[in-house]
Amino acid sequence: MPRAGGGESLDVTSTSVVLFLSACTTAVIHALIPDHWLPFVVMSRSQGWNARRTATLTGLAGLLHVLMSILVGGAAIALGTDPARDLASLAGHSLEYLAGALLFLFGVAYGVWAHLREARAHGAVSHDSTGSGPASQEEHVHAHGHLLEPWFRRAVSGGALVVVIGISPCALLAPILFAAAAQGAVALAASAIGFAACTIGTMVCVTLFARRGMQRLDLPFFTRFGDLISGALIGTIGLLVMILEP
Repeated sequence: MPRAGGGESLDVTSTSVVLFLSACTTAVIHALIPDHWLPFVVMSRSQGWNARRTATLTGLAGLLHVLMSILVGGAAIALGTDPARDLASLAGHSLEYLAGALLFLFGVAYGVWAHLREARAHGAVSHDSTGSGPASQEEHVHAHGHLLEPWFRRAVSGGALVVVIGISPCALLAPILFAAAAQGAVALAASAIGFAACTIGTMVCVTLFARRGMQRLDLPFFTRFGDLISGALIGTIGLLVMILEP
């Protein structure tokens, strides 16, 4: 009898390890999908974010993504039936589709707005360069307005990107957490922590690596059309998420 009990304990431990590794593997593969990191890379290039800011925003998006994924998985565990688990999975897929739609709208809105703003700025510079004499009071106020605009633009666009990417859960985590819960609290916690660490770590590392490579590229046209290109790429990623989402 003791041998049987020891064998059962060993089986439970082996299953817990397999579930932990499954959660970590799922996290890494899922985080490598471009919609998790590429928007931060192109926005970092177009808006001049430093490595620390880029890593922070990517990490926050990863943290929100993890929390949403665990929330969907926790709902499946709490409801505890196969139909409930299917419903939680459906909710996860719906949120992924919604995130894709929001990513598309964000890319289009950001690209168009930034391009029009840049066009007005170039027009104003061309117009002012033809004049002579001291700047008017209106031009002086306009210049001070532009001092605050870059900070406001970075804060709003960065925060919006964190929310748009973060609200999309990983539906593949739900069945892993459901199986881990059957093995006990330790297996459940280990799977959740492994998924969280691997997701955030992969997103941040891939983003910083791709950002470093992109910074080395000499792209003169990106100086003028960087915001428009970034918006187009982000919008395309969002559209692909919508199309490929089952």
